[in-house]
Amino acid sequence: MDAQKLHSIRHECATLKDGSPHPSRPQIPVVVGQETWSRIHALFRELLASANSNIDLDIDPLAAVWSDALTDLCMFVRNAAAMDQSNQAAANSADIVSDIISTIRVTLRCEMTYPEAKKCGAAAGQALSNMATNNKPLQRQLMESEIRDCKSPIESIYLYLLASTNSKTNMAGLMLILNTIKDDDSLSKLLCTTETGQMLAGRVGEMFGESNDDEADEKTMLYVILEEIIQRGHLTLLLTTDPALEAYGLLNALAVYCNENPGPLVCSQIFDMSLLTAIARILTKCHDLLQNVWKSADDTELGDVGMDDIMAAHRSLASTVSILGTITTDIEQQLAVRVLDSGIVQQVIALLGLLSQNLPRIEKASTASTLPETESDLIKRLFMFKCSLIQIIGNISHNNTAAQNLIRELHGLALVLDHMRIDDNHPFIKEYAVVALRSLLENNPTSQAYVSDMEAKGVVQDPKLASAGIQASLDSSGHISVKREASTNTFNVKENSGT
Repeated sequence: MDAQKLHSIRHECATLKDGSPHPSRPQIPVVVGQETWSRIHALFRELLASANSNIDLDIDPLAAVWSDALTDLCMFVRNAAAMDQSNQAAANSADIVSDIISTIRVTLRCEMTYPEAKKCGAAAGQALSNMATNNKPLQRQLMESEIRDCKSPIESIYLYLLASTNSKTNMAGLMLILNTIKDDDSLSKLLCTTETGQMLAGRVGEMFGESNDDEADEKTMLYVILEEIIQRGHLTLLLTTDPALEAYGLLNALAVYCNENPGPLVCSQIFDMSLLTAIARILTKCHDLLQNVWKSADDTELGDVGMDDIMAAHRSLASTVSILGTITTDIEQQLAVRVLDSGIVQQVIALLGLLSQNLPRIEKASTASTLPETESDLIKRLFMFKCSLIQIIGNISHNNTAAQNLIRELHGLALVLDHMRIDDNHPFIKEYAVVALRSLLENNPTSQAYVSDMEAKGVVQDPKLASAGIQASLDSSGHISVKREASTNTFNVKENSGT
């Protein structure tokens, strides 16, 4: 296509856009005739064909004009579809949907080169979203062709929209997904069971986990999509196969959902055995990764574990601990049984033990503020979860003899007792331990006897105190006493004989 022809098409497209139905143009009929739709389809075809043959989108200066022409057509479709639902059917019969999808694929490939292409991708995404709004046949058609039957997941139009660097394009894609799965159990399940759908849902979770602006419209939209998946019980389908630590965005959304819907009945409905087992596997992976870090690392390095993996573990564990803290508070009996059967309690105790072994309770005053922070120090600051883990142990054991016995048998009771002392990095950990201990011992004579039978076996001498002549000892009744040993130093004093 020569420059003159392209500029002529660009002018026609601009005229169509300016005459599209819009609230600011009440004099223009809201229903678009079939002849107009046929002409728009022809213009789409001509422009898209030129992109495949005549225009090199990477270097051709006409690419900007070409992008602007396609943008005007997309804006016409967007406006018309929003103004009257009958326009959706008329446009669809003219194969406009295929034109829009082709436009998205072509323009988003070169959005980094041309700002005009980025703008066009956003307009095309908005047009497709408006075409599918309240249009269940088209929503199902898109899900089947772009999700169920998609041969290459990365070629799905949904993933194209979410992969764009333009937030407006992302929002159009998210709106399309939400309108499609909202109040439709079958399409929500299709999203969570197919390879392409799981990749798309994972991308939504990743975007939610990466967003730091809780007030942003995009994060709100991301959460509403994930909330729909959670409420329908389909989150399990995304996590049960082999939950990765990189799924922290999905876990974060679940944590938010639990905080907003803390009732025991809601939690009992959402957390089936499959989801709880997946959470137990997340805890296992966090434990194994940290064990590998602390096993292979020296005082300053991380060993063979990458920092990205450590951050993913931190985010996943933070969300998981929040989830468990919420669902175990005033937990309903049936859910408590599922939690015990899932292996979660075993993993919580194992994690608490691992953190207790590797996180210092008392910082050395001589080094805490003078030495530069190492990667090992950073890890220790990232995994300050001991109070939360103790709280979960206390929650699950409250009025639950089976949980009390299991925790005691797993040495969790002794572990909680071990935390009833000063910990510089976990303020109030003694108080957490006291509350948990009450739940662990209440109405459980066996656990009470277990604690009563504990006795001191000996005293570990501190070398610095010993050098100062201070010794600790254990008497026959199990009490510890501290005393200063008699000085063995001798001093020679030279008598002054005078002169």
